[in-house]
Amino acid sequence: MLRCGVCLQLEEGAQKRRRVRKNAWLFSQMELSGLLAVCIVVLIVSMITPPVHHGSLVDLAFARHAVPIRNAVKEDAIIVTIARDGRVYFRNYRTTCNDLPRAIQEAVRHGAERKVYVKADARARYSAVEVVMDAIRLAGIANVVFLTGPSPAAFGECN
Repeated sequence: MLRCGVCLQLEEGAQKRRRVRKNAWLFSQMELSGLLAVCIVVLIVSMITPPVHHGSLVDLAFARHAVPIRNAVKEDAIIVTIARDGRVYFRNYRTTCNDLPRAIQEAVRHGAERKVYVKADARARYSAVEVVMDAIRLAGIANVVFLTGPSPAAFGECN
């Protein structure tokens, strides 16, 4: 049986469309197992790591002639932070004044400098600072440095 050229072209086009549909069906499903695995790993890592408090916890008191102290930014520096509401943090972890001497002594035993850097909020009560200072003295540390921020007026001054 002889077919005309138009019929052959239509039939070839239909076969081509069937092949395309069959191939499209094979690739129409997305593989999400890799994405799911990455999401689970990110979730586990975010659940395991403790929250870290970076300098935004306190508003430091201003000092006109503040001097940069490079040892205060060392990883093993003993930094005690006193928040406005009296909460106390040893390095980046919340603690109580009763546990503070033991934590300081432990840090010194692990090789930290026998110097404590105190970041006290400018609006913290003096009584909270006094309790922390007593705890530092109980730990046997006599060298205490109060960290301050530069005065906003100091940026505009020229010497």
